[in-house]
Amino acid sequence: MNFRDKKNRYSSKFAAMALLLAITGGVSAQDATATTADSLPAGKTDKQVPVAYGFQSFGRLTGAVSTVSGEVLRKTNAPNVSNTLFGRLPGLTVMQGSGEPGYDSPGLLLRGKASYRNNGMLTFVDGFESSFDQMSIDEIESITILKDAAALAMYGIRGANGVILVATKRGTESSKTKITFNARTGWQQVQRLPEFVDAYNYASLYNEALANDGQPARYTQADLDAYRNGNDPYFHPDVNWYDEVLRKSAPLSDYSLTFNGGNAVAQYNIVLGYMRNQGIYANTDKDRKENSNADFRRYNFRSNFDIKLSNAVSASFDLAGRIEDRSFPNFNGTQLWTNMARYPANAYPVKNPNGTWGGNAVYMDNPVASVLARGTNSTHDRNLMGTFRLNEKLDFLLPGLSFSQLVSFNNWSRGAVNRTRNIAVFELSKNGNDTVYRQHGQNTDPAVDEGGNDQWNRTNVQLQLNYDRKMGNNGLAAQLVYHQDVYRPGGNNVPFANQNFAGRVNYHIRNTYIAELGMSYSGSESFPAGNRFGFFPSLSAAWIASNESFLSGSKTITFLKARASAGLLGNDRTNGSRFAYDQYYFFDGSGYSFGKNNNWWGAVVEGALGNPGITWEKAMKYNIGVDATFFNRLDVNLELFHENRKDILATADATVPGYVGVAMPLENLGQVKNKGFELSATYTGKTGDLTWIAGSSVWYARNKIIRMNEVVRPEAYLYRTGLPVGQSFGLEAIGFFRDDADIAASPLQTFSPVRPGDIKYKDQNGDGLINENDEVSFGKAFEPEITYTANLGLQYKGFDLELFFHGIANRTVYLNGPYFWALQNDNNIATNALGRWTPQTADVATYPRLTTLPNDNNYRASTFWSRSGNALRLRNAEIGYSFPSAVLEQLKLTQFRVFASAINPFIWDKVKTVDPESLGGYPPMKSYNIGARIQF
Repeated sequence: MNFRDKKNRYSSKFAAMALLLAITGGVSAQDATATTADSLPAGKTDKQVPVAYGFQSFGRLTGAVSTVSGEVLRKTNAPNVSNTLFGRLPGLTVMQGSGEPGYDSPGLLLRGKASYRNNGMLTFVDGFESSFDQMSIDEIESITILKDAAALAMYGIRGANGVILVATKRGTESSKTKITFNARTGWQQVQRLPEFVDAYNYASLYNEALANDGQPARYTQADLDAYRNGNDPYFHPDVNWYDEVLRKSAPLSDYSLTFNGGNAVAQYNIVLGYMRNQGIYANTDKDRKENSNADFRRYNFRSNFDIKLSNAVSASFDLAGRIEDRSFPNFNGTQLWTNMARYPANAYPVKNPNGTWGGNAVYMDNPVASVLARGTNSTHDRNLMGTFRLNEKLDFLLPGLSFSQLVSFNNWSRGAVNRTRNIAVFELSKNGNDTVYRQHGQNTDPAVDEGGNDQWNRTNVQLQLNYDRKMGNNGLAAQLVYHQDVYRPGGNNVPFANQNFAGRVNYHIRNTYIAELGMSYSGSESFPAGNRFGFFPSLSAAWIASNESFLSGSKTITFLKARASAGLLGNDRTNGSRFAYDQYYFFDGSGYSFGKNNNWWGAVVEGALGNPGITWEKAMKYNIGVDATFFNRLDVNLELFHENRKDILATADATVPGYVGVAMPLENLGQVKNKGFELSATYTGKTGDLTWIAGSSVWYARNKIIRMNEVVRPEAYLYRTGLPVGQSFGLEAIGFFRDDADIAASPLQTFSPVRPGDIKYKDQNGDGLINENDEVSFGKAFEPEITYTANLGLQYKGFDLELFFHGIANRTVYLNGPYFWALQNDNNIATNALGRWTPQTADVATYPRLTTLPNDNNYRASTFWSRSGNALRLRNAEIGYSFPSAVLEQLKLTQFRVFASAINPFIWDKVKTVDPESLGGYPPMKSYNIGARIQF
């Protein structure tokens, strides 16, 4: 099916084709992530699946839901829980972020982008909004994503971008307490570092660039010989800044102790966890007095108690706490990594002969000194979350009726201590035989700043009325919910408040025909009084065809279920002024002088116009899904989805002249359409003592901007409307200018004077000029349209093996800055510039001519600097051994497993020089680990 075709629609014919594909073997018995091996045995429709405000049996589920167990996620030894989700949940795109300890959260996106503004998902832990990144993996029972209108309806005004549900582990009734100790330790390495030329090649190429600019050479032959020979390390240094600043590997460790048990009256699950993730800066002070490595320590605690107070009343009390200690060098992390890339190998020695720090006026922030001599920053975070639930069975009023009351408190606080100082660096020069030190900057005494403290708290109240009753072969389940959320950030900010009245009615006939109505009447304080609440309904249905007589007893199709849903949802995130309906006036730092003495008076200026009619984004979602199991071995799932997002906020600034003198208000002007599919399959086999599982999945999403109030543009191809959100734009590079005659015969490029070896661009509109009006769309957006996975698991006589691959495709990245643009803004020279244009290499050159001057022609957005952002990674490889029962009995254990794993050991992509997702900065890491699980 060609999803590029503008005429493609989800017609009835398309739905019929999907159903035919399901019957012939293209779909699975569940949407519970076949790639995770959490496959649902055929016919086990009573399996409980997390849904909005509770759980629902799989047999009654009509929405699109994917779930993965905590045990599967724990196979990926990542300090941040979000970094275990790559490829594990169909429909969820996870984008690799920084690898810096404590700041390594990836980007999460559900079913692509449906808005050109905020696409952030909601995350809930045990039913209440909370981050889950820094939870211990051993706290987590499962992570679930809700994807379609049926699954999301009860979140109403906030549900359009999707929801992540985290369910924590609860106690189980058992004869004795189960005590489990998990330990993992290993070492991390940088997955990839950019490569730059050495001092000799830098000096040679710099001279070449000066010659191209008509300037005399900077480096003499004697200089070049000294750089080549390395016999003058102070005046002719050759410094690899990555080698000087970084160490080869860094340790990573993670430990947890769990107590689980209970009886018929009370059950409990208690988790204690500790994790330490150390950075890769070399030679730092272990006591963190003089300086600090990047270091993150986390302490987790969770206790979940369930108590049966009587036959009619039960209660639960959950208490979770977390302490996070972060330490890192005082110098800004992003700037530090930029400097390591930007500073050439011959800039100066790390230290001078007299022990002072090397430096000069151009490259003043010596990267080694920035880590080791400028002090430390540290933060101490505390998070405490408590939830109390009370549930009463009201069978005396109506059989199957129950009432629940829930209250949750979540508090976070941060204390910060920054010990900082400035340092002097010294530039070496010769005065005859004497060495001259020229000072740049000043040494200062350490200063302590504790002004980075912050806090917030969140209070939730929830009331639920539940009804669940079987009536012969049929059944009815209904739920009404009231939920109020008040979030109070630190400082003088007004609390954020949301209210939600939600409901769900699910009816099934003979466990074969299921219909569900979901609804929400919810509101947000982001909108003006009288226009804060909206009604959000959904309707869905499912048919379990395998329960019909014509499939009953079939050994081929052992489970087959078709689903469909449609509904309306909202997105209340304005991404602009918080109360965009109000008019604001503020001090902007400008002012006027009045009177004989020219007294200065600050000016109050008018902010953007308020819009009293502003409202939320509205998302109309449609979904068709099929779940099937064949031969009790092959599980396949297919989802087709379509979303029409309207009332996206935009301004008229682009179409209103500047002489009006005021910024235009946010208005509900935009529209985006988004569609795609998800397909996953898992096969489980057994031959003798060998059990194996093989799975694969792929999901695809493509969007198109229908309206965005775009500025009037001189050419049709310049419009972003009609293209995907974030579509790449730039000039179309068509090679390099060969000579002056080529330049004279070509359209005039207006950005800067061009010379042979500069990039040549296509004149799109034929006006004889190359300027901004010749920019066209090319490639794809930064976020991938396609995610795919493959996994293989084997078990044989106590041994187990898993290989998990994860890939992204249909994305374009743009290469710029010090990692790629040689000598611009005094940048270093990356090895990609070795293919630079010269008259001798004109036919094979892969890089423009080198120049020391600013070059607005070559170094700008164009197809020349674009690359495919596609990548395939081996995300996880693990081999383990579980000791047999005979050994366990002797050791008085119930489980003992040891394992070794590799995380992100290999990557295949076309960017090569840096990570294709993070594109610079503190890089993503690969790790090698060993661990054990002991239970008694």
